[in-house]
Amino acid sequence: MTREGKLRNLRKASDLAVRDMIRRRLALPMEQRTNFLRKRIGIGSSCL
Repeated sequence: MTREGKLRNLRKASDLAVRDMIRRRLALPMEQRTNFLRKRIGIGSSCL
């Protein structure tokens, strides 16, 4: 296998991994998908 072929296979595998990660994220409920948007305020409370 040539170097170009190996690079092509690596790009293909990384594209598939990114698509798989996106599919897993979209399968989660909305609260878990957008949890990173919450800003912590005080003890135990949060706000968007």
